Amino acid sequence: MREPPITVTCDCGTTASLAYGERWKCATCGKTWNTGQIPRQEYDELLRHVRRYKLMVLIPPIAIAVVLIPLGILVDIRFAFLMFFLEIGFALLVIPPLRRRASMYVLTQTPNWELRPE
Repeated sequence: MREPPITVTCDCGTTASLAYGERWKCATCGKTWNTGQIPRQEYDELLRHVRRYKLMVLIPPIAIAVVLIPLGILVDIRFAFLMFFLEIGFALLVIPPLRRRASMYVLTQTPNWELRPE
């Protein structure tokens, strides 16, 4: 899974989205910023929560499909319709609260890192 970008805002107001460990030179004022200043443990903790959210969203629909598609093919087509309604229900009723909870965690528990220009 791709790592989420880090948004760096220069003192002059210019912003950039960077990967962890990447250096960026502001085109406006010429200052160089390095995201490697962020403690790796804190960034790994953020990555762990992002990956956990993605797995919580992907695994249940895949598990439902693995069980109900063969039943729909071999036993009765009604199992395929059941799968469709379960997938829609999951997408409409379960994913939005998960997304809200994950977003609130990231907003409240993730530290704001103060980088220094090099």
